[in-house]
Amino acid sequence: MELSVRRCLLLGSLVLALLPLSVSAGKLEKAFAALNEHNYFLARDLFRKEVRKHPAAAWYGLSVIHGRDNNPFYQLDSAYAFIQRADAAFTMAPDKERIVVGEVGVNGAAIEAQKEHIFSIAWDQAKSVNTIASYDRFINTYYQSIRVADAKLVRDHIAFQEARTTNTAAAFQAFIERYPDAKDVYEARSRLQEAVFREAVPNSTITEYQRFLSEHPDSPYVRKAQDEIFRLSTPHRTPTELHGFIASNPKNPNVADAWRAIYDQYTRDLSAGAITQFLKDYPDYPFINELTADYRTASMVLYPFRKDGKWGYINEEGVEQVKAMYDLAEPFVGGQALVGVGDRVGTINKMGREVVEVQYDDVLDPSEGLISVDRAGHVGVVDRGGRLVVPMEYEDVGEFRNGIAYAEKDGHYGYINAAGEVVVPFQYEKAGTYQNGLAVVVQNGLSGVIDAKGAVVIPFEFDWIEGFAQPVSRVRKGARMGVVSPFGDMLLAVEHDHVGVFNNGLALVVDGTKCGYVDQQGGLAIPMQYEANEGTLGWGDFHNGIAKVMVAGKFGSIDTKGAKVLAPQYTDIGIAVSGVIPVKKKTKWGYLNRAGAALSEFKYDQAWELRQGFARVKVGELFGLVDSTAKEVVAPSFTGLSDVQHNMLIATLNGKVGIMDLLGKELVPPLYEAVELMDARTAKVTRSGKLAYIRLSDGRFIWKEEGFDVLPE
Repeated sequence: MELSVRRCLLLGSLVLALLPLSVSAGKLEKAFAALNEHNYFLARDLFRKEVRKHPAAAWYGLSVIHGRDNNPFYQLDSAYAFIQRADAAFTMAPDKERIVVGEVGVNGAAIEAQKEHIFSIAWDQAKSVNTIASYDRFINTYYQSIRVADAKLVRDHIAFQEARTTNTAAAFQAFIERYPDAKDVYEARSRLQEAVFREAVPNSTITEYQRFLSEHPDSPYVRKAQDEIFRLSTPHRTPTELHGFIASNPKNPNVADAWRAIYDQYTRDLSAGAITQFLKDYPDYPFINELTADYRTASMVLYPFRKDGKWGYINEEGVEQVKAMYDLAEPFVGGQALVGVGDRVGTINKMGREVVEVQYDDVLDPSEGLISVDRAGHVGVVDRGGRLVVPMEYEDVGEFRNGIAYAEKDGHYGYINAAGEVVVPFQYEKAGTYQNGLAVVVQNGLSGVIDAKGAVVIPFEFDWIEGFAQPVSRVRKGARMGVVSPFGDMLLAVEHDHVGVFNNGLALVVDGTKCGYVDQQGGLAIPMQYEANEGTLGWGDFHNGIAKVMVAGKFGSIDTKGAKVLAPQYTDIGIAVSGVIPVKKKTKWGYLNRAGAALSEFKYDQAWELRQGFARVKVGELFGLVDSTAKEVVAPSFTGLSDVQHNMLIATLNGKVGIMDLLGKELVPPLYEAVELMDARTAKVTRSGKLAYIRLSDGRFIWKEEGFDVLPE
């Protein structure tokens, strides 16, 4: 009996202990039931009363109410605040409480779903307003959303467009400072530098440019300012203007060009008398070694000759000037000639003295007075005096432009100056020569563009970038091409099959079987109304203001305005030069002028464009020559005929080669295996592998290699 009473008392205590939980759970169910019935006033009241007992479920319910726009309590920020409280409460709740609230559907997944619901609505609201402020509010308020990255991207772009619209240095500086991680920051930096420069020189005066140089010595526009000072100081490029510029701007990098411009004006004929007069008038000329070399060059003309298997140099009289001691001897250029001994090469002057020591595997042509040299895979740079100015520690050194060249070291590319100092770190897979202050580089297999300071101005997102030899550059992604500006603006979308080179300000654009032409702003200057085939890429570019076009399988031509020059009625058309156009009519070629009038009969099997005022023509297998009026001056009678060189032609007849003038007069009879015009005075001829030089004025030999006169049996 006593045991039964104890059991009853224990059971009663358990019921009393569970009663508050059951009652409370019942209130939650009522709250969620009211929520499901859209009785938001009742639901809100019930949830608020349950905050202390069941905070996770209560805050969740309140978040749902405030996150629905079909009730007067709709307020998205409150909904987000409540769901954050629910999340925190659920995280801290004991398992027993999680079981209770789970019965009414509140769990981690439900809380996350409610968050995403709020984020989605907030994102739509931000997009509908589409302002910097709306996206900033989304980013700052709903920072847990995965759309924050998208919000930052859109916000940054809007901010950048506003800066571009304002287009001031202050606007770009503010953008860079506020959004340093923006995708557009590369372009913003470039535009900032341009704006600073533009605002500093509103009137483009010498004084403004000089002040800019003083206040912005590290700007990428320093060279442009220096160039403008040079241009404004020397409007007529007279020696007086040039020398005045030198005196006023001794540190300007154009000083060397100014000196050489004065020198060139004095010594256009490169005579000894002109050089002497120049030195008398300008005794402070800094390039005295070059002047001395030029003086000697003006006094001597040397040709390579061979003796006993070795090479040296003779003068115009056939007298040995440099002893035959080399295994290689190339013609003189700029006072120096490349020579070789064994597998080593260098250069000599016309006195036979070494300038660049004969110790290298390769010696390249000079650029800006600097010469790349290679020895055992190590590349350095020497000046025109042969002095090593860049150590032999690179795998490659490119062409210098404005004192900067790309270089390769340990498989990576960077840029160095003429003293061998690194100006852009070695961090690229490939690098190109600077053109107009910009260089194409490759990183992670993609091409981008940097300025002279190494700052990225066009991001790495293209498979190929042409470079900025012109004001704009062609680019390629995959098989599609487009055009970008130096600022990275996409002037022509990367969506075309082909974009040709810009000639006369226009570029060919091909899409499928149609083509047209765009200008350097990316605008369609000539509609996509002409036919394109597999050959269009080779013949469709503008030349001398005229482009060849195809309509219904026939060829015609147009000018840069799109106006017809020749109607599309011909089998083929060549390149127009000086208003003379080679044209194929049916099966024969002739010449027309721009008005379409015939300049010659259509009687040739091939007709080429004018070069130096003359054009080659062909009948059968024989070549002839016409002049700039398409008049035949040499009848087709030779099996080979060169373009005009020094007002002469190299002609081939019956397998032998000679020289004639432009009227067909024989200067060197066609008796030789090979003929080369050394200059306007002398020709080199080859017979049975032996060499000789002929003076063209009288046809006399000035030198013959031993065995030259031994005729083959």
